[in-house]
Amino acid sequence: MLVTIQFVLLAVIFFLPVKAPSPETPSWITGLGSFLVWPGLGIVLVSIFKLGSSLTASPIPKKDSKLKTDGLYKWIRHPIYTGLILTTLGIALEVTSIGKLFFVAGLIVLFNYKAKWEETFLLERYPEYRTYMTKTGRFVPRLNR
Repeated sequence: MLVTIQFVLLAVIFFLPVKAPSPETPSWITGLGSFLVWPGLGIVLVSIFKLGSSLTASPIPKKDSKLKTDGLYKWIRHPIYTGLILTTLGIALEVTSIGKLFFVAGLIVLFNYKAKWEETFLLERYPEYRTYMTKTGRFVPRLNR
């Protein structure tokens, strides 16, 4: 069910029609939005490539999956979620849509819940995951690294 909600929220954010930004909208807001989209997509693509055959939309790891703790996963435990958050936030800011920002907030709440749930399975499968969690941020790199 979480995966379905995730894809519905993403579809709404990507495809909900919006009006052009108001002329009163500061250009730095739309510029920031444009700036966030591309790094976000890059993070998603690099993370998907890194997971390879371990990739699944389900929070339950595949039986033959391997724990990834290098590359972007050295810095962020859930970089795909981070990339999707950056991308969707960028889209919402770029088109200055309060409605899309509302759905981005929902997506962040969903990803946080889904990541916590996923981590219960990862802790069961990989005993070393607990140590990894102490060193690596969930969505944002830890500054004390």
